[in-house]
Amino acid sequence: MSELKIENINKLYDGKLILEDINLIIKKGTSLGIIGPTGCGKTTLLRIVDQIEMPSQGKIYYNNIEISKSKNIIRDYRRKIGMVFQKPVVFKGTVLENIEYGLKIRGIDTNSTQPKIKELLRSLGLEGYEHRKASTLSGGETQRIALARALIIEPEILILDEPTANLDPLSTEKIEYMIDEIRKKNKTTIIMATHNLIQGQCLCDEIAIINNRIQQIGKPEEIFRKPENIFVAEFVGTKNIIKGNAQKIEDNLTLIRIEDINVYSTSSIEGNVYMSIRPEDITISRSKTIITGLNNLNGYVKGFLDIGTFIKVDVDVGEIFTIYLTRKTFFDLQISLESNIWLQFKASSVNVFK
Repeated sequence: MSELKIENINKLYDGKLILEDINLIIKKGTSLGIIGPTGCGKTTLLRIVDQIEMPSQGKIYYNNIEISKSKNIIRDYRRKIGMVFQKPVVFKGTVLENIEYGLKIRGIDTNSTQPKIKELLRSLGLEGYEHRKASTLSGGETQRIALARALIIEPEILILDEPTANLDPLSTEKIEYMIDEIRKKNKTTIIMATHNLIQGQCLCDEIAIINNRIQQIGKPEEIFRKPENIFVAEFVGTKNIIKGNAQKIEDNLTLIRIEDINVYSTSSIEGNVYMSIRPEDITISRSKTIITGLNNLNGYVKGFLDIGTFIKVDVDVGEIFTIYLTRKTFFDLQISLESNIWLQFKASSVNVFK
């Protein structure tokens, strides 16, 4: 199967290491989300993949060919790529002329592509824009035109740098829909940098969390539910991150001692650890529930906050735990400040990492 392989990439700027030891394998037709904080190297990595910039060290292979071996190989490789920048530039002239640009420099007859251009514009909510001046478009329209310009060449690799940053909700929805359609219907390989965790979760087969180097890579569910270090846990918004000491007490069961409380986990990691439990994996009741493999912690409500879809409840059980409750559950249990309640969560819901 065709694949893009990024091997031992480093990038130095003025003596500062921006990217360190980046290794990725992206299979044809899959989508990878590059997610990380501002200044972590996301855009630099995309520019290196597109060969706009060269790495200080490392190699890139496409279909088992090292692309930097000759100018001809780089040229042929770049012709297979469509890239949409965070702040795309439009050329002078009409929308149609902008979209046709990539076709013309490849020597492709633009007359035969008119039906496809019209279909692209329709899909992006820009039907009838062909003869408008590109310079008069809004930010959201410009972003959608840039995406159409990249897609019309039918790229094997589509690179997207923060494709919906600073756009209104309607423009964001249209671009996300188009990316999802490409992902589902075409065999295009997509590499997308974004700081939007939900967007990455919805549009990507795999996610790489980076902070100058790759902190964790895996399926979105793995990243969000089982972070492997404190940086990833905090970045993806994991709550209930607590230090403790883990000791295996029997097969598939570990006891984590955390000062005044004990928590059971199915993890096999021992020693000084962090544990995390997602707020939605914790339930609340007024009485203790005795079930094998279920953690029960007793405490009192320290505070709560309406956050829209859920009510966030903080409970002191010796450590502060955060729980998300539906409005119905919150009001059915008649929760108020200082309410005495029990928290329950499965041992298998407790993620443990060093």
